[in-house]
Amino acid sequence: MKKLIITIALILVVALAAPAFASFSDVPANHWAYDAISSLVAAGIIEGYPDGEYKGQQSMTRYEMAVMVSRALDNIIAEQEAMAEGLTEGQAADVTAIVESLMARNMPDTLTEKQASEVADIVEALTFELRAELKVLGADLDALYEDVEALAAKVDALDIPEDNIEFAVTVKTIFEVASYEEDLAAAVALWADGDALDLDLPTAELNGEKQEVPVEAWAELSESDISINGDTWTTDTFSWEDADDLPSEKRFWQEIGFDVYGNVGDARFHLEMDTLVNVFTSEKSAFGYAENDENDFVMDNALLTVEYADTTIKLGDLLDYGIARYFVDEEDLQGLSVHKDYLDIDWTFLVAGYGQDDDEDIYGVTAAKVMDFGTVTGRAYQARLPEDQLNVLGLAVSDIALTDTVILGGEVAITNLDETDYLFAVDGKFMASDDLTVTAMFEMVGEDFEFWQDDLETEQEYYKVEVGAVFALDANNSISGSYKFVDADLEAEDEMTAKVRLDNLYGDFNNYASIEYVMNDGFTADRDVRVIELGTEYAWDDVTTLGAAWVNKNDETDGTNNISYNYLKGHMNRELSANTVWNVEGKWIKGDVGLEEVTGESSALTTSLTVKF
Repeated sequence: MKKLIITIALILVVALAAPAFASFSDVPANHWAYDAISSLVAAGIIEGYPDGEYKGQQSMTRYEMAVMVSRALDNIIAEQEAMAEGLTEGQAADVTAIVESLMARNMPDTLTEKQASEVADIVEALTFELRAELKVLGADLDALYEDVEALAAKVDALDIPEDNIEFAVTVKTIFEVASYEEDLAAAVALWADGDALDLDLPTAELNGEKQEVPVEAWAELSESDISINGDTWTTDTFSWEDADDLPSEKRFWQEIGFDVYGNVGDARFHLEMDTLVNVFTSEKSAFGYAENDENDFVMDNALLTVEYADTTIKLGDLLDYGIARYFVDEEDLQGLSVHKDYLDIDWTFLVAGYGQDDDEDIYGVTAAKVMDFGTVTGRAYQARLPEDQLNVLGLAVSDIALTDTVILGGEVAITNLDETDYLFAVDGKFMASDDLTVTAMFEMVGEDFEFWQDDLETEQEYYKVEVGAVFALDANNSISGSYKFVDADLEAEDEMTAKVRLDNLYGDFNNYASIEYVMNDGFTADRDVRVIELGTEYAWDDVTTLGAAWVNKNDETDGTNNISYNYLKGHMNRELSANTVWNVEGKWIKGDVGLEEVTGESSALTTSLTVKF
């Protein structure tokens, strides 16, 4: 409502003020807001900053707002005093037209009773001050009063609550079929590869400890305990967390998500509850994973976000949460996150874990401040593990502009104060021209630097050098490339990775081609990996998009496991209406796994209908 008050005051003042030139260095005459800013300068409401700039992109403080409102009210008083000496007929008509127009544009049916009352009070107060002059000039104030009274009565009848709540529901109905030809275990191993579906491998207990199950043991695990090279794998401990992401031979289910938006006073909240699953029919899939016909809803994820003033609170499932590359890097957590701006510092507090079945907890704080030279970020976290704890301290700087074309950053981190070791990294970006950007980074990690989520290159001592570049060939084509060299512990092999990618826009087609080559992948001697990918996306019309991609991978290892395959995928996405989307996705994979080159082949078709209301 304060916005309406200020708007009325500004319009009344500016309407009677002569235009003036807004001589701000950052507001040229062709700027879209030039006329509005000039009018405010003429009215004496704004003055700009001492350096001669208006700073239109900068947020306004409450103090600056108070000064503007005060100036506006002072001008209104001055104008009223001048009006007392007599208004022209044209000025009186302008005042009446302005007020009536403002009422029509700012008083929709959705106004609350309180807002309608405030608008009526404002108009009544303004017209009372000018009543004598306007009556002399014949202004139709009686009609104006009648309009206000009719509006107030209309809002009273609406009975709209002060606080509002809105609901949104997304229902996704999915049907999937898949086939597994050739060797079943080999086909699943191909799907699980990181350049295909990227699934975690199944696990089972080996001599009392949970381990990843080798491919050759998968088929037998569904029958009885087995022994491989003298090791006994226990069948009843077999589990696969990503089994529901594996293409099913038959599956028909729904995923239902609820969004609740609202505000209570000045606080806004958003409650997300998604993946409430309803299965229509018993599932048939590999390795006995199944979801039976079930009418009960099962909630998978829920997140409550509350925003109040400069504080944001998130409680629930924190998906893909990131703290730092060496600690928690895009992992799914459950807990509480609080973000607050205090003393011009962005604070983030975290208390979280990995779920009910996990006894690892995380506590800590991140603080970031924008300085004159760049942004400084400090981190202090502790991971409480089952038998130990991991303490992490980090200090990073970013966005250090040495020149207009060179930007630097860096970070230092240490773990466990009793056996302190470090991570040191520095990175830079050089805009060589409008078409060429070059990046580089250097990282060193000590042998006692500890982490438990495998987010760094290796658990051993290493240093890494990486360079990259992006070059715009023309308006429709660009090429990018990078080279990474990692020198690990002396007993390990050096790992080298080269990547090249070409992006092309051709009419309604968005095409790309990439190749990646890794020598001594995973620091394993003579393990060379080559991945080639070609893809395209085509905008058929305004509501339909088609896409396809082909991936060829060849992973050759001397003396250990091998994998090579061709992977083809395609999709169609069509908007049937503003809130209904139909999607079809097909995929096929065929290749060889293991030293004996066991052939696996599988295909899958998934179709879904998503409705939002």
